[in-house]
Amino acid sequence: MNNTIHVCYALNDISGNYTKFIGTSLCSLFENTSNHVAVHILHDDTLTDENRNRLVNMTKQYGQEVFFYNILLYPAMVNFIDKMNRIYMSRYQGMFYRLGVGIMLPSNLDRIIYLDADVIVHMDIAKLWNVPLGEANIAGVSDSFIAMLPSELAPILIKNGVVAQNEYFNSGVLIMNMKYFRERPQIVDDMIDFLLGHENCREYPDQDFLNYSFNKSCLHLPMEFNFLVNYARLKNISREEAIFHYAGGAIKLDASDHFSALFWHYLYKTPWQNEITVLNSLAELGKVCRELSEKTAVLKLLLERPRRIFFGSRALCSNLDSSLEGTFYDSGEDETNNLELGDILDIMESMPADERITVVVSHHYEVLKKFFTGMGLKEGNDFVNGHVLTLPEQSMTDFSDSAIIGRY
Repeated sequence: MNNTIHVCYALNDISGNYTKFIGTSLCSLFENTSNHVAVHILHDDTLTDENRNRLVNMTKQYGQEVFFYNILLYPAMVNFIDKMNRIYMSRYQGMFYRLGVGIMLPSNLDRIIYLDADVIVHMDIAKLWNVPLGEANIAGVSDSFIAMLPSELAPILIKNGVVAQNEYFNSGVLIMNMKYFRERPQIVDDMIDFLLGHENCREYPDQDFLNYSFNKSCLHLPMEFNFLVNYARLKNISREEAIFHYAGGAIKLDASDHFSALFWHYLYKTPWQNEITVLNSLAELGKVCRELSEKTAVLKLLLERPRRIFFGSRALCSNLDSSLEGTFYDSGEDETNNLELGDILDIMESMPADERITVVVSHHYEVLKKFFTGMGLKEGNDFVNGHVLTLPEQSMTDFSDSAIIGRY
């Protein structure tokens, strides 16, 4: 079809939790366009049959097409990845697959839209597709975060004057001139040479390389085509329609947050959303609720009792807030359940019960609980579980994608 829009994603899914992001992004794209879309997915052997079938079935439901390209079937790409694995972490190699579009994709394509997996296309993708490239070989949006950095914190390419700070583009949404990439399959080798010659460009290697290579031939697009969610939150700005980019762990569980609600709206429409997902999400929330409740109860009791005895692991007690004052007694615990109660009971008996509280900060709390209750002491009155005070702080409205959707 001459009016087909061609979109490309790259996939390396070692954990098995990454494909659902592409599925969610595709769902948003399909929901917001009436155009025919052909999806091209560059992947390796980490794409499972189950996830592949989910992508195929979902695409068919929307009347669209999806094509898969295993990079391991292309000798030039195998050679490239083999070299790349020697100088860069293999679990992130998927970011480099887009450089092989000229090697793997059909020769009749004039252009392709490349999208990172963590984008929600909450607009008609045709608006981006119809942007004329002119003489440009690539098109992208200036990185909002990079543009606001103090000069001393800017990427080395900016410090060295290779790229102007307000022209350093984000690589998560691109229009790629396929003629250029087909005629230059050696661009994958250029990537290797770039990394070997620029050791300071290892944090965002693909993005630095693209800026280095196309700083003179990039068409700069409006912000709506790569709207960085964390930047928008920082600046308190929003848009009704845009391609929203959730880079930097921007996906959270917060119904009051427009951006988070939008992501979950589309995820719930995909084959990856099911009753197991809901149960796991609720289990995560329930765990945090319990921890917050337990911490609150313990802190409330500590405020009421001026004479505090901290009993347990010396290492765990070192993690307590420095404002929590009291007398520490070492339980002498080790990797087993060996505990040394010493004279702790005598110390407790020497203080009025309504003034003292024993805070048990131990991995073996349940063992100690049985001992103390056997002596007639009451949990929540004579002693409390102080271990909860050493747990990392979490907020129910500040869940990251790894906590909620990265575990199923």
